[in-house]
Amino acid sequence: MKANTAIIFVLMLGFLLSSCEDVVTLKTPSSDHYMVIEATLTNLPGPQKIILSRSQDYFDNTEAPKIVGASVSISDNEGREYQFKESKTESGAYVWTPASPTDIFGKVGRTFKLTVKSANDTFTASETMNRVPPIDSILYQFDEANTRQAADGKPKNGYDAQFYARDPMGMGDCFRVKTYKNRKLFNGTQNLVFFYDAAFQKGAMADGLMFILPIRRSISPELYQEKDTIKVDLFSISEGQFNYYSQARLELNNAGLFSRPAANIPTNFTNTNPNSALQGAGWFGVSAVSSLQTIVDSKKARKNIK
Repeated sequence: MKANTAIIFVLMLGFLLSSCEDVVTLKTPSSDHYMVIEATLTNLPGPQKIILSRSQDYFDNTEAPKIVGASVSISDNEGREYQFKESKTESGAYVWTPASPTDIFGKVGRTFKLTVKSANDTFTASETMNRVPPIDSILYQFDEANTRQAADGKPKNGYDAQFYARDPMGMGDCFRVKTYKNRKLFNGTQNLVFFYDAAFQKGAMADGLMFILPIRRSISPELYQEKDTIKVDLFSISEGQFNYYSQARLELNNAGLFSRPAANIPTNFTNTNPNSALQGAGWFGVSAVSSLQTIVDSKKARKNIK
């Protein structure tokens, strides 16, 4: 009898709880529409692109409006000017095209100032292109996928890869890693990999060391198969950009019952017009890049890679 009473109580409780599930649409005030500047430039050959748009209200899922008719330029501390012309095929895009195949944007050690003029507002930001070490090698071994690698129907068996590089001597170098499988970038929020010297955090005392194992293995969000092409790009970033990515990741993962109130991510853009309330968002970054790629060959696979 007591067991039946307990069952009835549980069923009634479940009914009451399910009946309390209502969808509530919160009314949020209209936000300030910031100028969003996407400008991460590199010393890789080819054109460089900057994208200008306007931010939107919190629950607005439409495409962000692009900013056209702006003036975009960059100057460096050696006196060179780079003019970014508005694209005729991509709204909101501004492109610098090299004069020749050997004309590469930027050099390590130079400081660059970006100037964006739109209507009555002028935004500026400055960054220095820092050094980047070469990637020594990409190694791989045949293995079973771990829980993360096997998610969403990914291969259960294949080749687990690592890349090897060493942090230059001298504290304060920051980097970001991008990985491509068969020319397709791993571009999910979980693939945002950045670090300080040879470890993930400042203060880890990892100056001048080989990059730690979790960084090296970050290029294998899933296992590779025979004849897959693995390409790794290592970007130098400033400490300011490292902090920007750190805050961005906090906000991307800020969910759940105990989430913090949403906060604006810092920017290095400044509006020089003292009479304007328009603010900037995004980060102006300049990176030196080292790259390496390999094609998976079972005959070249290693065993017990450490």
